[in-house]
Amino acid sequence: MPTLQAIISEKFFTKLNDSADIDAAKIEQLRTLVATGKKLKADDLVKIFSLPPGSDLK
Repeated sequence: MPTLQAIISEKFFTKLNDSADIDAAKIEQLRTLVATGKKLKADDLVKIFSLPPGSDLK
């Protein structure tokens, strides 16, 4: 049985995929960041959302 966090996370990413405001590459980078299980840091989120489309997180 999936955890509550996993259920919420999946719904969040489903809605992001339906949105035209964010590209698939950024969604995948964000999904990878969330999947690590570590606490999200503002700096990591800024890196993802400030990169031009198609860029990789370093």
